[in-house]
Amino acid sequence: MEDKIFRIAIIFSLVAHLAVFTRFYVTKQELRHVVKKDPEVSYKIERPVQKVSESEMLARKVESIAPRKDAMGMPPPQPPSSEDIFKEAGDMGDSFKMFDRKPERIKGIKVTKEVAVPMLKSEKINTPSYVTYYQIVRDRIRERAYTNYTKLSVGEVYLTFIIRSDGTLVELKILPDKTTANEFLENVGVKSVQEAGPFPPFPQDLNYPELTFNVSISFQYKEE
Repeated sequence: MEDKIFRIAIIFSLVAHLAVFTRFYVTKQELRHVVKKDPEVSYKIERPVQKVSESEMLARKVESIAPRKDAMGMPPPQPPSSEDIFKEAGDMGDSFKMFDRKPERIKGIKVTKEVAVPMLKSEKINTPSYVTYYQIVRDRIRERAYTNYTKLSVGEVYLTFIIRSDGTLVELKILPDKTTANEFLENVGVKSVQEAGPFPPFPQDLNYPELTFNVSISFQYKEE
């Protein structure tokens, strides 16, 4: 019994060693058939430097600058110069002048304004002091009326008002029956009298608490 087991063990060992040896042999044969690659070798070829004369260098530069011809043997079109561009722009400007409409010239009219505040006679008082004071009142009203006369209208505005002894203006109104002017001139007349006040106080010779004054403002203009 023991001899039989011993024999089986020896046979199993031989088979195992034989398998290992066979595997080793096959692997060795495969390694022999592997193709080894040779290392890459690069070669550098140095070309001899050719010396170029100055005349050849100049010829090459001229050839590179010269315009190349197309397939038909014609040189390519050259870009326009700055002079051609400005000339063309000037020609275009001349062509547009025919569409440029010049502004129409309007003939100017010179207008001279004339504003008058004539002296009106007073039936109640006619002393030199009154005349002098009345002249001051009329001059101040005329100055304001000339400034406010901004529209070309013609007419006459008759106004009556009261001035107190301290120069205060009161009770200003228009007399329609003596006025020959439109609404604009009426407003100019009222505004001019209001802006002329307050007036200077009465002189000592005019010993009155208040006095009534009438003025007629005439608006005229002349074209030249």
